[in-house]
Amino acid sequence: MMHKFKFYLWLIDLLSIEPLPLEEIKTRWKFASANDSHLDFSERTFNRYRREAELLMYVEIECDKKNGNVYRIVRPDGFKNNELREWLHSAFRISNLASSVNQRKDILIESAPAGACLLQNILEAIDRKRTLTLTYKSHFKESQTLQFIPAFVRLFKQRWYVIGENREKKKCVTLAFERISNPVMGEEPVVFSETCSILRNPETYFENCYGIIRQHDPILIRFRAFWPEDAYLQDVKIHTSQTEIYKTEQYTDFEIYVRPTYDLKQEFLWHRDKLAVLSPESFRKEMIQTIRATLEGYETVENHAIDE
Repeated sequence: MMHKFKFYLWLIDLLSIEPLPLEEIKTRWKFASANDSHLDFSERTFNRYRREAELLMYVEIECDKKNGNVYRIVRPDGFKNNELREWLHSAFRISNLASSVNQRKDILIESAPAGACLLQNILEAIDRKRTLTLTYKSHFKESQTLQFIPAFVRLFKQRWYVIGENREKKKCVTLAFERISNPVMGEEPVVFSETCSILRNPETYFENCYGIIRQHDPILIRFRAFWPEDAYLQDVKIHTSQTEIYKTEQYTDFEIYVRPTYDLKQEFLWHRDKLAVLSPESFRKEMIQTIRATLEGYETVENHAIDE
């Protein structure tokens, strides 16, 4: 069953890129890294697999007889309408890559997110509604022992975070995996306090947030991105609320409705001189102050530099 399942995902992935005739599909499958069971198929078997793949991923695959009997996906967004199916498809691609990456020198990958070894224990505590007694080392405080009720996890910029309730303070907190040690699961089920009832709905907890910081009320921010940065931001938005409001050959103005948090400021600074905040004036002044402080830091280093 597993080899057929891999074929379903592989076929949809292949045909989502380009339509292909059956013989070409068979040739590519023969050399595919996903074909670890050396599965082969006749035209009759292929059509059966094709129908099963359609049911699994909510797509339609038809044979275009007018254009050389090529198979194409005619409802390509079917699986994208369900986040779980899209994650399944994405996971297949990653798994497929992992199976061959060690044998290739032309694939370079980033390091795995730190602390991922804790994921299974944290997810089990979430499923069983248990506390975790853990040690947490913040960069701003001494190590502390927390009675923590995990609610959900989030992967952001190659780092895992768990969001939940500090049971002693009845406060919603976000913990980075790599700073957690010695988690021990409690024996009895627990519930969130009324103060942290928002944790019961993970989908809305980070609403209007840029990343993993949930502070301040959301505001409407307008910014200008200069060429070619504006083109990149049209491909990959800074925030899901991003909309284009004015465009010239030299720059594009955008709007986002978001909380003005520290990680959002860091994102703006990452674009350097290719991005400028236009409004509101209060946030614009905050960015100017941050840039001035950055310049002062460079000047301080310059004044104390040691000639080599």
